[in-house]
Amino acid sequence: MQVESLETRIRTVGGARSHRLDVATVMSHEGRSRGFRRAAVRTLLVAGAALSLIAIETKARTPPEVVIRRLETPPRIDGRVEPGEWDEAARIDGFLQVDPVEGAPPSEKTEVFLGYDDDVVYIAYICHDSDPESVITTTRERDARLDPDDRIEFILDTFDDRRNAFFFQINAGGAKGDALITNNGRDFNKPWDGIFEARASVTERGWEAEFALPAKTLRFSPAKDSWGFNTTRYIKRKRELVRWANPTRDQSLFRISSAGRIRGLSGLDQGIGIDFKPFVVTQALRDRSRDRIDRDFDIEPGFDLSYQVTPGLKAILTVNTDFAETETDDVRVNLTRFPLFFPEKRDFFLEDAGIFSFANSDTSLIPFFSRRIGIANGDEVPILAGLKLSGRVEDYAIGVLDVQTEATGDLDSKNLLAARVTKNVLEQSTVGAIVTRGNPAAPGSNALAGIDFNYRTSDFLEDRNLEAGAFVLATSTSGEGGDDSAWGVSFGTPNDFLRTSATATIIGSQFNPALGFVPRRGIRRYTGELLVRPRPDSEVVRQFDFGILPLWITDSGNTTESRELTIRPLGITFESEDRVEVEILPVFERLDEPFRIFEGIEIPADAYDFTLYRLEIETSDARPVAARAEIRYGEFFTGRRNDLTIGLDFRPDPIAAVTLEYVQNDVSLDEGSFVARIGRFRMQNDFTPRLGLSSLVQFDNVSDTLGLNSRLRWIIESGSEIFFVVNQGWQREGSTITSLATELSLKIGWTVRF
Repeated sequence: MQVESLETRIRTVGGARSHRLDVATVMSHEGRSRGFRRAAVRTLLVAGAALSLIAIETKARTPPEVVIRRLETPPRIDGRVEPGEWDEAARIDGFLQVDPVEGAPPSEKTEVFLGYDDDVVYIAYICHDSDPESVITTTRERDARLDPDDRIEFILDTFDDRRNAFFFQINAGGAKGDALITNNGRDFNKPWDGIFEARASVTERGWEAEFALPAKTLRFSPAKDSWGFNTTRYIKRKRELVRWANPTRDQSLFRISSAGRIRGLSGLDQGIGIDFKPFVVTQALRDRSRDRIDRDFDIEPGFDLSYQVTPGLKAILTVNTDFAETETDDVRVNLTRFPLFFPEKRDFFLEDAGIFSFANSDTSLIPFFSRRIGIANGDEVPILAGLKLSGRVEDYAIGVLDVQTEATGDLDSKNLLAARVTKNVLEQSTVGAIVTRGNPAAPGSNALAGIDFNYRTSDFLEDRNLEAGAFVLATSTSGEGGDDSAWGVSFGTPNDFLRTSATATIIGSQFNPALGFVPRRGIRRYTGELLVRPRPDSEVVRQFDFGILPLWITDSGNTTESRELTIRPLGITFESEDRVEVEILPVFERLDEPFRIFEGIEIPADAYDFTLYRLEIETSDARPVAARAEIRYGEFFTGRRNDLTIGLDFRPDPIAAVTLEYVQNDVSLDEGSFVARIGRFRMQNDFTPRLGLSSLVQFDNVSDTLGLNSRLRWIIESGSEIFFVVNQGWQREGSTITSLATELSLKIGWTVRF
């Protein structure tokens, strides 16, 4: 067993250096392996899936529309809708409930105002409330999780392609957030930060919010005068959700195809389209375990430069890239034979990250995984520079990423490339291709190529969702041969009452995406889902949840390697938003070789059948104190396993929030026993919506280390901010605790727009 936490604080050591970004031909003659030829044959499967799905008849619905108005006098963005200030704007108030009673009138009125001038789109809300003192606000943090709060959210599909959108939200305390939504809600890029202004305040009418969204932030097509638009409001104490367009449970806000329309936009000015963001970083690192100073407040300059090549296509150049402000990962215990997945958190790679997503990729196969760049074999690899071209041109989405890394250790300087293109087809579907080139962690060459088709409709059986897809991939690695291809198909109906899905993925034994993530090779993987989720006529229970989720993995000869059937006999979501879930998990694992699960403990090669039981209880986050607990127990290989996870959230006011979490894995096997523990303490202090301090303390008894990551963030204005970061590690040796390393980082960055 191992405790895993991939390093995310990736930073450049040394100054900026001149170099050439080599965007070379991805697939050379050397890269055309037998796998590519086999993959070409399998494209027939993708084509067949596409043709069969195109034959499904859809019936489009007419979305609601609003004609936006040009404002002669821009409003003051202070979080209060003053009399006369928004009189020139368009107004909508036609909301209906999604929960608790689908289609019912809202219990509280919501008014939305929309206007624009040459440079900015303005949106304002009056969230009427009969009891303003009961409006719930728990945080002021930028990009916080706002689920516990009264809030409004809206999306802008600025290309009106019914697939992709900007997302904005704010709570009654002024905590604002944004994201990029791609592929009709499949990809939600929350860490993305746009430059915009927003304010909110509680008033005698309820609470109010105002937004100013610069045209330089919103990529769009000037040739179109209409955008997709939809908006929701959450009244937290009533557990009530209301929506403007398509207020049904099957169609969420993130399903961009179900949005309404804003019409009448013209004359928006994106300017020259240049954003220049210089930054300086100074760091000090003292490694006491080696009695040395690695850095002593050296000043490292760098910059990010973006240019709007076309209204929808942006180029970004980053030089002397630094990620000092990136938050650390949560430590996790790995009781499997395969590596854990940790998400990307670095801003440069998150920009338009959804464009690079492929097929219905889950963590069993990701052709391009940007966290491969800047980390090799667990060590930091400095990034000299990176160039990204991403965005949309008519019906095409385009993403090209080229990064030059510095030579380090036994690795030479590397040029790494990923490119992705998709074309919109039918009402909501796409067909696309992907290529990558470069091996960030080893000498030699590596390349990948593939195609995918993704079908989506919200009009299946008139008003239901249906999704399906197929893909083919192949790789070429110097010095390797064999079956280096992968392919798969998927089908699903993600609806409120009945959720079904089925996938089949075949991964060759030599399939090697060096810039991707594939934990298991040489397998055939089949998954399914059948969930029935009725909503009873009850004042206590909001929704039940019953079903099964099978997983079956074989080797290339169809010999079962792993099998798991998740049986959910009971899942209950109460009207209070408390939740209880019970699951039974019969498991089969075949070990072809011994599995080292813990230091000094190996599970022998054999076939194992065992059953685990799981109980999860979670209380509503609408309360100042929320709790969650998960118990997993039962047989485990040659013995037993008892897992416990407990979490507590304390949110007494918007200024302070504390989260406590304890994870314990108690494993008793014939070969030995161990107890792994992780403790986690997280505190967030938001003094204003622009100034916050976040601290994370973690300890585990496997590595016997205690870590502190503390970040002070001061947003001077949108796009310009200061970070001060402290990282400290300690090691426990018996009854003695010694300091391992101390790192201090100060990063100052500001944005100039042209």
